[in-house]
Amino acid sequence: MATAGRRSAHHDLELPNLNNATRVSARLETARPRALFGLRAPVPVPADAKFITARQYCDRLGGISFTTLARMLARDPDMPRPIYFANRIRFFELAAIEAYERLCEVRTAAKALTVNS
Repeated sequence: MATAGRRSAHHDLELPNLNNATRVSARLETARPRALFGLRAPVPVPADAKFITARQYCDRLGGISFTTLARMLARDPDMPRPIYFANRIRFFELAAIEAYERLCEVRTAAKALTVNS
């Protein structure tokens, strides 16, 4: 009696009896784009925005995770602090972020001058 194939619980599709590499390849073909490429599309910031979400701030910092953002907030007292709406949603003031970015540029320039002296 021939086996029709094994059922994949993860993707709920019929997979033939194949070696592991072929099964993984078949799963990737049916996977969501994030599983294939690892990155998600950045959330756009409107031109007239006064606040941005934590996700938008993470994207602005190069696509870092929420955990990395939390570590940066704990480590750097000059970094802008979030404002919480409804005790849950974190927003950052865009003007404070831009001021912090200018401060970081000044710090980097001062450090470069100290090293070159």
